[in-house]
Amino acid sequence: MSTAKTRYFLVGSAAILTAGLAAGTVAYMGGMPRAFASNAGPDELSLVPAGATAVAYANVQGVMASEFRQRLNVLMDNEGKGRQEFQEQTGIDVERDIDSVIASLSPGTAAGTDHPGNGFVALRGRFDLAKIEALVTSKGGQLSEYKGARLLVAHEEKGEAPVIALVSGDLVIVGSNAAVKGAIDRSQGDGSASITSDGEFVRMLESVDQNSTVWAIGRPTAFGVNTDGNEMPSQVMAQLPEVKWVAASGHLNGGLTATLRAEGKDSDAGKNMREVLQGILALARLQMDAKPELKPLLSSIQIEGTGNGVALHMTLPAEMLDVIVKQASAARDGHLDHLKQLHQRAED
Repeated sequence: MSTAKTRYFLVGSAAILTAGLAAGTVAYMGGMPRAFASNAGPDELSLVPAGATAVAYANVQGVMASEFRQRLNVLMDNEGKGRQEFQEQTGIDVERDIDSVIASLSPGTAAGTDHPGNGFVALRGRFDLAKIEALVTSKGGQLSEYKGARLLVAHEEKGEAPVIALVSGDLVIVGSNAAVKGAIDRSQGDGSASITSDGEFVRMLESVDQNSTVWAIGRPTAFGVNTDGNEMPSQVMAQLPEVKWVAASGHLNGGLTATLRAEGKDSDAGKNMREVLQGILALARLQMDAKPELKPLLSSIQIEGTGNGVALHMTLPAEMLDVIVKQASAARDGHLDHLKQLHQRAED
């Protein structure tokens, strides 16, 4: 894709952000001491606008240092190459320079398109601003200033190019022009209110385990499209109006401990969600004889909740991750062998 390199900053950050939870989910569905200092969440929440449909956070150093991530490296053949390319494009070493990442999506974000819409990613760490600026401008990027921040707009052949705001030596914000400038405004106490003024969001945040290495909180409207940019199936969308908020969190160590919480519009919605999840879990446990490797995961799942809420807790133990890694590696090797055979036949 012709626009891929200019979006390394945004896409790379989002990949880091979701790595902890996504890896465990995709597989079958060290850690740092505390992901944030209090129930108020990380300071970067002050950058997120009130009304945001989704907010996600990752303790990047916690993800990178975890044994869970080290075990997954065998599945990520291109991880080293991708990290090197990201560093070449931005001057940032993901593993050493970034401490945490927070991402925000707001109404109007163009998911599944070639531009970042109304979203941004804020990276906290240690950045060589002069090096980042030199790299982007050397590739045709444009430079301007906004309230003391250096704004870099990478050259883009089509669509809206993401803006890279060099706010300080420890804060870089990437996203759409409007979203980035709005975040800078809020960082200086100007502009619209932040998400911390939303009592419902704060309540969901307070339900997140403070030992979480990664977490995400959102409204169902944030998930109305899939990765292809198409709408979700109508039968799924029909159930979403009953859900007001969803929160997912995970703590990485040797394995993954994760919690998924949902809040319905009323007690009937909460009861329906609990019954649906209990039914799915009961059905899955009936299949354990056919897939014994799933037993540790399924046995760890607990569903609880009262009123309009439901919570699902699960643990992916380290030994189960080893099994998944071996199976995935075997499947990958088989796929590669098949591709080689097809290539050989084509040459013959």
